Amino acid sequence: MDTNQEIELIKEILDGNTQMFRTIADEYGEQLFRVAMGYMHSREEAQDIVQESLIKAYNSLSSFKGDSKLSTWLYRITVNNCLNQIEKNKRRWLFGQASKEREDITEVFGSSREETPEQKMIDAETAKIVREAIDSLPQKQKTAFILQRYQELSQQEIAQIMGITEGAVEQLLQRGKMNLKKKLSL
Repeated sequence: MDTNQEIELIKEILDGNTQMFRTIADEYGEQLFRVAMGYMHSREEAQDIVQESLIKAYNSLSSFKGDSKLSTWLYRITVNNCLNQIEKNKRRWLFGQASKEREDITEVFGSSREETPEQKMIDAETAKIVREAIDSLPQKQKTAFILQRYQELSQQEIAQIMGITEGAVEQLLQRGKMNLKKKLSL
């Protein structure tokens, strides 16, 4: 969807055709889900984040200025919701509540080959180690990495979402990859 189509769609929604918001949800829902999975690692939590993000977007659609692409605005809302949920989960854990069991990321995104049970177990353990390494990155590195890795966004788009320069995004990605290499080589 191009920028003009987005602007027209938003005008139509704001003029009272609220059913047209479904178009936005259908267009961007899967992309937002992949971003949320990069943070949450749980299908259920990622779906909740996407739903919450779309509700927030709908409720604040009149505040969308069009300075960036609609997708950039939606990604920013989703990333913020993920970060808020992670903080809530940390507080729950600190107060002794059991955290939800995490799904294996390969279950959500699928595997491209037939695997033996032994290979599935190895892949699951590898995915867990990689997930933990990504989760241990500093927050800005993690955000830049997830947006590039799971959404294949350009550095320019990531810069808009994060509110930083493209050079800063490049540095975050380089540092994030170096940190991941260090963590995964141990």
